[in-house]
Amino acid sequence: MRDRNKINVLQIDLVLLFCVLFLVVLGAAIVYSASSFKADNVVRQQLLKRAEAAEQAGDGERATELRERAQTVDGSAYFIQKQGAKILIGLALMLITACVHYERWLGLSPLIFLASLLFLLLLFTNLPIVVSRDAASRWLRLFGFTFQPSDFARYALILVLARFTYEYRDELKNWQSYLLFLGLVFVVVCLVAFEKDMGTAVLIAMIAFCMLFFAGVKLGYLFLTGMTFFGVALIYLQFNSYMIERVISYLKPLFGVGEASFQIRQSLISFALGGPVGVGIGNSVQKYEFLPEAYKDMIFSVIGEELGLFGTLGVMAIFAIILFRGVRIARNAPNEYGRLLAAGITACIILYALINAAVTLALVPTTGIPMPFISYGGSALVSHLFGIGMLLNISASSAKQPAYENAQTYLGRVKTMPFFGTSRTHR
Repeated sequence: MRDRNKINVLQIDLVLLFCVLFLVVLGAAIVYSASSFKADNVVRQQLLKRAEAAEQAGDGERATELRERAQTVDGSAYFIQKQGAKILIGLALMLITACVHYERWLGLSPLIFLASLLFLLLLFTNLPIVVSRDAASRWLRLFGFTFQPSDFARYALILVLARFTYEYRDELKNWQSYLLFLGLVFVVVCLVAFEKDMGTAVLIAMIAFCMLFFAGVKLGYLFLTGMTFFGVALIYLQFNSYMIERVISYLKPLFGVGEASFQIRQSLISFALGGPVGVGIGNSVQKYEFLPEAYKDMIFSVIGEELGLFGTLGVMAIFAIILFRGVRIARNAPNEYGRLLAAGITACIILYALINAAVTLALVPTTGIPMPFISYGGSALVSHLFGIGMLLNISASSAKQPAYENAQTYLGRVKTMPFFGTSRTHR
């Protein structure tokens, strides 16, 4: 009998793995296409700033050289090179996570959760590691890497909920104990909301709500929880006028008053330009800074322009397959820990994909939520690949999968399958 903490990498869900890898490759291609124009301008501006600094330092020859270089430089690959490095880091982390039994991660979940809270709290300090962009301090810079703590806090919350909602499943029927679990969620959501990242805070709350539902919490408790969070969110909006203005600007066009925001209008134009089959990868017009955040939050709009309606439906179909495989992994998990963890990770990825697509189609107000595996950004991509690694690990640990003890028996089984050349099933 095999050790319960050992896994067989030959058992991993290859369909899930190939779907994720396809999205990562597609995302890299679209990021390069959508960011090439802006990347070229960024590199040119950097060279001009360096030339100005050299001139102020009295090095006229160096300043002239940099200005000449700025006129001829090709910086279109600036963002995709950075994204490529993040993809490699994410894939390496996914591989490591897939090879470490998921129960070990659950055992470390309290420490991971506390570490994530510490990183979130650091954002409210004036330490040099805190990075501010557009009047928001949501990033930390450590050892040369910039990351967004909320991206990892959501998976830390998933881990700790998957562990404790099962270990204390009987106490969940008691509302006093249930409030303790709700406190874990409330702390994370509040810290993220106070960073003025309401979109991510709402999504984390939705993910936690799904996990509590999967854990068998009474529907009455969940209903009261949902109403309470909704009321708190309304109160929070009262103290953040720019968020209210964003919601109002979204609602006005629905009632025939005013027009949609510039970003949403440009997003819808992207889909209209794409038509059924798109204009082809690299031929986007909206990437010439007509569409804000084209290679980040609005990358689904660029997919609609370059790959058309069929391309966007294809991407959403792949996420539907990821949903199906995630549900299958949860159902076949060897224990309740694995079931809750797989369900939480799957809900996280699918909710992010649906909200991002809904924003670009003007179905919900803009939230700043990236498209999983596709949008430009390091911490979001790396954290989602970390989650996929755990899903693959759970699939490899499933007792309901056929047992391939080694690569030879696995390849032998593959060779007997249809369309692999040696099959005799067609006779």
